[in-house]
Amino acid sequence: AKKVENALIPLGFSVDKPFKPHITVFRIKNKIGDISKELDKFKSIDFGTQEITGFKLKQSVLSSKGPVYSDLMEIKARL
Repeated sequence: AKKVENALIPLGFSVDKPFKPHITVFRIKNKIGDISKELDKFKSIDFGTQEITGFKLKQSVLSSKGPVYSDLMEIKARL
């Protein structure tokens, strides 16, 4: 994470809190219980593969009307 942080500083990104790499798959508005048992049902399923041609570094700002997303950077894969 520190390498990513150090690479982003020269590009104009400020360090407001420690970088925590993650992928947001979905957001849940209302509190729910532990779903780990439900997720365990899927651990033996092969969902296949998908070729990634690039990815976008996005910013999500939560507002009273919901999240507002903006693209910070787009990286194209070299295939």
